[in-house]
Amino acid sequence: MICAVYRSGKRPNTYLFLAKKDDFSLIPSELLQLFGRPELFMLLTEAKLDGLKFISKEKLLQELERNHYWLWIKQEEDNLLKQHHAYLAQEGERE
Repeated sequence: MICAVYRSGKRPNTYLFLAKKDDFSLIPSELLQLFGRPELFMLLTEAKLDGLKFISKEKLLQELERNHYWLWIKQEEDNLLKQHHAYLAQEGERE
């Protein structure tokens, strides 16, 4: 295992990567308070690190070595259904 990934109990799309599973001792207390109750999301192995799209394997390993954790806030993806409805409404106005 390379690291453990926790999902925030308070903030959607917020994840904490830890170098050691269940070791929150090096996380600033303010961050843990904002993060809420951590929920184990997954354990990442060396093989799974290559599939990460939001951070390079090297950068993640560097952050884990330096800080023993890395915080990731996932960007909201566009709601395609909502965009489609807006497009249809626009087209209806043109007719």
